[in-house]
Amino acid sequence: MSHTVTITRTTTTSTGHAIFVNNGYLGTLPGLLKLAQLLLGAACVGVVGYYLEPGFYRYNNQKPELFFLLVAVACLVGTFCLLTACLVSFTTASMISKTIYVMGLVMAGLYLLSTFLANRTYRGI
Repeated sequence: MSHTVTITRTTTTSTGHAIFVNNGYLGTLPGLLKLAQLLLGAACVGVVGYYLEPGFYRYNNQKPELFFLLVAVACLVGTFCLLTACLVSFTTASMISKTIYVMGLVMAGLYLLSTFLANRTYRGI
């Protein structure tokens, strides 16, 4: 019985301390996508934050903009955390895409079940 083994070479930068940066991750397609997501998210937050008018009473008329800002900030923070984790850890960079994919499927299934139950409750079944 034969087995295939794949060896991946990763480039790192090490300082005099115990902190290292996984530079090789930014050269991969997932790394470049995370970087683009981070930059685009920062641009979205910056533009919406700049154009919102200050004052409590003005915010009541800008509910769609506030919702967009809330979602953009949440995605920006999440992307920053993922990118930082992938840059600091070899294991995270290799496992995070598989973990997020499995968690995404579980969340989609739970939302589907919740929608089904809410529909049954609404119809009185």
